[in-house]
Formats: sequence, C-alpha cells, structure tokens
Amino acid sequence: MNMDPKEFRNTMGLFATGVTVVTADNSGVRRGMTANAFSSLSLDPPLALVCVDHKASFLNVIQGARKFAINFLSEEQKSVSDWFAGKGRDAEDQFADIAFEAGENGAPLLTGSLAILECEIHEELSGGDHIIVVGRVTKIVTGEGVRPPLLFYAGAYRKMDMDGVYGG
Repeated sequence: MNMDPKEFRNTMGLFATGVTVVTADNSGVRRGMTANAFSSLSLDPPLALVCVDHKASFLNVIQGARKFAINFLSEEQKSVSDWFAGKGRDAEDQFADIAFEAGENGAPLLTGSLAILECEIHEELSGGDHIIVVGRVTKIVTGEGVRPPLLFYAGAYRKMDMDGVYGG
C-alpha cells in the first residue's frame, strides 16, 4: 500500500506536542535541532528518545559528542525554536545570539527552558529515514515555576490556556 508522505505528516501533526531543542557539543562544535519527535521511554533506567533525520548535519554532532541535552521550550521561546528549525541551521555559530550555559555533560543548556534533560547516548536504533537516539538521563534541570509550554499542533504553534484545568 502506497501512502502519501504529505498526508501522513499532516495526520501526525494532529497530535499536539511540546517543542524541544536538542543540543550537543562535539569538541567545540555546538549545534542544536528543534524536535517534537521526542518521548520519555523508561523510568528505570531513566531513558528518553529523540529522532534525528539521517540527512541532518546535527546527527554527526550528537553521535560524535555521545552526550546531549533536551531543552523543553516555554511559550516565550518561539524564536529559539524557529532559529534551530530553520534559518539558524546553517549558521557558523548557531549559539552566537542564544543565551545558554554549558551543562555538566558539556551540551548547551538553553536559558529560559521549562526543563532540561542532560543525557548520554544509551542506544541508537534505525527508524526509517531517521535514527532513534535513546539517551540515558544523567541530570535533570528544572526552570522556575509553572509556565506555558511551547506547543505545536496542525502545523502551527499554539497557546495553552493555563487557567483551564481538566479533572473530575
């Protein structure tokens, strides 16, 4: 059965996700990649996964570094998401105008993130046109208070109503 890739992508876009930027530093080459293909995987051991396109230049950096960070973006970080998703992709120094500090594992930690997972590569798996990078979480960094996350749904950024609470 042939499936139209555009239809598949649009349908998958109907699943609302948070937005992350995955960062790594491979011997002074710092890079980042916006990703909503991210998931927690295991509590024991603590594992999370990100999916990286085979053609992405970021793949060589994360594989070389063997350590990385997953930065959970807040609503105020839309421009950071855009930068690492597009126009900043080929910048010589992607971090020239981005506020960050080096984490314990050397990966850039983006200032203003809701939370950050510092990871080391636990395993890499083939996933079609992507590599599934499974990271063992070595440190958790949390931001201050509860703030609105940056959300992506149906091909666009969305806002969350922080006043509305579901429950029964």
